[in-house]
Amino acid sequence: MASDDGHLILYSALGFGAGLYCFFQGFREYRKYRVLADTPEMPIRSIAMGLVEVHGKAQGEQLVTSPVTKTPSFLYKVDIERWKTDSKGRGSWQDCKTDINGVTFYLQDGTGKVLVNAHGAELDLIRTVRRETGGGAGRGLGALFGGGRDLRLPSGPYVTDGELIEYVAQLGASSGAALPDTLKQLVGVGSLRFGGSSARRYRLTEYCILPDHWYDVTGTCVENPQPKDADDRNLLVKGQNEPTFLISWRSEKGIEGTLRKRAALYVFGGAGLAIVCLAILLARCGMF
Repeated sequence: MASDDGHLILYSALGFGAGLYCFFQGFREYRKYRVLADTPEMPIRSIAMGLVEVHGKAQGEQLVTSPVTKTPSFLYKVDIERWKTDSKGRGSWQDCKTDINGVTFYLQDGTGKVLVNAHGAELDLIRTVRRETGGGAGRGLGALFGGGRDLRLPSGPYVTDGELIEYVAQLGASSGAALPDTLKQLVGVGSLRFGGSSARRYRLTEYCILPDHWYDVTGTCVENPQPKDADDRNLLVKGQNEPTFLISWRSEKGIEGTLRKRAALYVFGGAGLAIVCLAILLARCGMF
């Protein structure tokens, strides 16, 4: 009984902390929504220095190949999760690592083009595939922010389970150093183990910025230090004073609606969770 009370107090404390985090995260999401709502979308030819929002088609000569679907893209992101079982035999997916790799690309509309350096951007992209080791072929899924349409790619050439495990192992052995010419980032969220039961099941979810697809980009416009011609003088990056930098497949109204709903969910859900958990803690400690 005492052990159960201890577990309840521990979980309540964790829930209280998580609720507070979500509560304040909701205000950050609301600020992001207000920034986007106050930044009107404009033709690429008319953008000036500072925070801008543009909508255009991704173009460029240099590409990278995504590791799961072998898709030529300007940027890929692969979220890796590992199936972990607790002492009671209950299993769940846990974040393991995120691999992001990409190159600069142009966003082009009917008025002009602007170079985009996606380093540090928040990515709202359609999933190209989700694969589980031992789970067979890939499956098209919805969007990163939840819901949305599926992205249909030509079947194959998907990598084998053995290649997926090798890819995960290479990420685990990597130093995580950034490659200056490809925007390489390896963000470790947990440790990777490649022996025993912990190496049996992995889930990899891939997202890509694809050539000739339309994207909405909100970021800071600066001077391109290496322009190729007179029409290549602007560059979109993550700003130092204004950190908002979002690349999304959605329209302007779709992005704003998603951020508004997510802010409300974090604020009210986080507040509710924190209040309930605090009440449990106070009751267990005899103070309520």
